[in-house]
Amino acid sequence: MCYIWQSFSTSPRGLRFTWQMWFNLPMPKYTMTISRLTVDKLGVKLYDRVSAVIAEIIANSYDADATEVTVRAPMGEMLATKSKGVIADRGYVIEVEDNGVGMTAEEVNEFYLKVGKERRNDPRQGDLSKTYKRRVMGRKGVGKLAPFGVCEKIEVITAGGDPCEYTGAKGVKKTGYLRCHLVLERRAILNETDEPYYPPIGSLDGTYCPKKGTIIRMTIFDYRHVPAMLDFERQMAQKFGLQSAKWKIVLQDVNKKPSQRDYKCSVGAFQIEANKATKIIFSRKAKAKEDSRKPTDYTVTGPPKIGLGGLLPGFEHEGRFYPIIGWVGYAPKPYKDELMAGIRIYCRGKIAAQTKLFDLTAGFTGEHDVRSYLIGELHAGWLDESEDLIRTDRQDILWSHDLGQSFEKWGQSLVKLLGKITREPMRVSAWEKFQEESKIEEKVEAAFPGKDNKEIREQTMEMAETIARAARKDELEDPQTVECFVQLSLLLGPHITLDRKLKQAAGSKDRPMAVVSEVLKTARIAELASFGRIVDDRVRVIETIETLKDDKTTQEAELQKLLTEAPWLINPAWSPITANQPFESLRSEFIKFYKTRTKKDLVLHDFSDSKKRADFVLSSQDNTIQIIEIKRPHHKLINVEMERIVRYYDLMKEFLKEEGNEEFAKKFPNYHITLVCDKIGLSGSARAAFDGYKATNALTHINWKTFLLRTVQAHQEFLNEAKRQRKMSGGKP
Repeated sequence: MCYIWQSFSTSPRGLRFTWQMWFNLPMPKYTMTISRLTVDKLGVKLYDRVSAVIAEIIANSYDADATEVTVRAPMGEMLATKSKGVIADRGYVIEVEDNGVGMTAEEVNEFYLKVGKERRNDPRQGDLSKTYKRRVMGRKGVGKLAPFGVCEKIEVITAGGDPCEYTGAKGVKKTGYLRCHLVLERRAILNETDEPYYPPIGSLDGTYCPKKGTIIRMTIFDYRHVPAMLDFERQMAQKFGLQSAKWKIVLQDVNKKPSQRDYKCSVGAFQIEANKATKIIFSRKAKAKEDSRKPTDYTVTGPPKIGLGGLLPGFEHEGRFYPIIGWVGYAPKPYKDELMAGIRIYCRGKIAAQTKLFDLTAGFTGEHDVRSYLIGELHAGWLDESEDLIRTDRQDILWSHDLGQSFEKWGQSLVKLLGKITREPMRVSAWEKFQEESKIEEKVEAAFPGKDNKEIREQTMEMAETIARAARKDELEDPQTVECFVQLSLLLGPHITLDRKLKQAAGSKDRPMAVVSEVLKTARIAELASFGRIVDDRVRVIETIETLKDDKTTQEAELQKLLTEAPWLINPAWSPITANQPFESLRSEFIKFYKTRTKKDLVLHDFSDSKKRADFVLSSQDNTIQIIEIKRPHHKLINVEMERIVRYYDLMKEFLKEEGNEEFAKKFPNYHITLVCDKIGLSGSARAAFDGYKATNALTHINWKTFLLRTVQAHQEFLNEAKRQRKMSGGKP
């Protein structure tokens, strides 16, 4: 028998044929063979990211009872270059070294080199690790192929088994462990054949090592990127939901020296802060067994004073309970990091899936908050027991499976419940955050001081709370939005108080004069609040135009647009034109008239096209047509520009006198030119026209300094007066 095995061991078919002839047995009618290209499907095609590959190797180290795993890699680097479709390796080496139990040569052949061997069903390996009795992560036996997704060559250097004596240098007797060193080459393996593969033996094979352990060394890489140290650390922390004194992952950057920053990093817990007022915790009781399936051995705890509506720490499926431990809740801020988005689901300490909503369709209560803030960590050790629900690439769960559908249904119920019960805690949290960020109480006290204004302060604070509770978290993190909410509260508070006092006055029969006095006082405060808000907005516009003024790239069109929207920049008494149909008709007809007379198009108000410059701003204030020409700061008005202004003025005069335009002339009897320009460089007839218009008050010329100073002063004085009146109306505190 031994002779036959040696003679035909290179060919399983030859061995089978000799065996059949030796015992004179009939040949099987059907034969199944597995191509080595399976390695391509299970390794190369499933794992194409460096972090995913290393996670698979680390999982094997955990199953081998390692207490420490060290990953040595060029952090933040591309492992190869790519030019015109040609990939060139950069010579990097990635090593994953552990201090686990290692392997003997027999174990390498029996367990490591048998692809797809399910260790949990093998009595020699089983479901628990040898030393620490860990519930092993591996099951399918394909994770060892993962490195082929990023590299051409894998070296396995491992030492295990029992210690043995050997003779070291100078004949010294030592005790150690026999090494195995084998080399796996992707090209040699990926042949379309069912013949066995015999890995080349490495240089360290047969030597001794003082300690047990395994090194997986990867070289000759594809065009792949290694994450930067901090990103790598977070990715590993996210993939392994394990916390143990006997488990540590260390990352080392091979491009740095030990003295340099970020040379080494220990992978810690995946830190995600959750809002305590929204957190639901699923736990196993202290005395319960780790693999217990009794519903009474598990508990669920929600936020204080919040009912959970019968939520269970797991679910029933075909008469059996499937427990879940972990937590879900809301993040303090909308998540921007995809690693923390949604709920991470782990099986035996390794990530199996990440889901945001358990595929829940839209339209449920609290949907916006759930989509923006939902986070969590759930552990379901049964995911790959009798029914393996984890996809081979560990990117998701097989939700279409009957058990997967039951799990999904439980998860959807959890998401819906969380959306309902967290609305009030989120609102309370939003109001507390708004108070802290805005200093609303101080601002309300300053705006409406004195005991006589107590009711206004209360109404303003009530309005502020209403606004804050309805706001999104990201809005409350924007200082400008927060200040806008403050100003809106200060504006509405007095008006709401006035509305209530008017209702009280309508139903009051006693002391009518006192009631009227209170109404008038409140009305004055409300009026001042409204005007103060308007002026605040105007001051902001003035600040904007000052910025545009100092920017050399500012175009006249931008200034013209600003004047159209805010004509009070020219005169504080002017207001934007709204619903003035006669003037709109006049503007439209004048554009037609201008083209008839000059054969040219006139642009007055189209600021949507940045390439199209408006000729001037045409406005109407107090039944007077205002022709406003604004030039960039430091600009000098030249003859041709003044001649164009004269043409506009003369044609407007002719237009209003034309037969058929009598109604326009009656509605707008006057027309006037406002010129904003720093310097005048006119001569001849252009200068004469300019001086003539000024003398007859047909033209007003102001420079930029006067233009801004006059506007700021007018509105700032109003603001100061509004504040003074508020203070006076409050009486003495």
